[in-house]
Amino acid sequence: MLDTPLTLKKMLLDVIFLDIDGVLNPGKAKHPHVFAPDCVVQLRRILDARPEIHVVMSTSWRTGFPFFVLGWLWHQHDLPIQRVIGRTPEIQNDRRGDEIQKWLTDAPLRSKEHQVRRYAVLDDEAEPVLEVIPRQHMFTCDPWHGLTEEVADRVIKHFAASESPAKPSRIRKAKTA
Repeated sequence: MLDTPLTLKKMLLDVIFLDIDGVLNPGKAKHPHVFAPDCVVQLRRILDARPEIHVVMSTSWRTGFPFFVLGWLWHQHDLPIQRVIGRTPEIQNDRRGDEIQKWLTDAPLRSKEHQVRRYAVLDDEAEPVLEVIPRQHMFTCDPWHGLTEEVADRVIKHFAASESPAKPSRIRKAKTA
């Protein structure tokens, strides 16, 4: 009997690049190092509505704190830690768009069977992102309110709207006599 090579099925990833200050931590001076409950509820709504979404930390917190601290905060707010799949590389201050693009470019190199299908960027500072990332992927949060229901609804719709449309069924023409 011949051994057949294992065929790996490609897994298409949907990814949210997540900032924390101004998104989960609005009014940075009021709540240093704390996620606002209302913003957490909205993030959980997105993750519940779209179970295929994974999270990549694009926040400056990814370099200022050990990764396990972010995991601990994530766990404290009962967010699904298994959905966090990484963090963007550190390139340079105020170059978040470049960091996200680098992660997107390198993703297929890290794992041949994983490819990014759709993505969204949640951040309160759009300019550094929009220098590199197309506008349709950017969801800007007001830094004093963070992730609101309105922004969460737009993110959910973004992932739903960018799904591949179902192939139309073939319509057979009836024979005429």
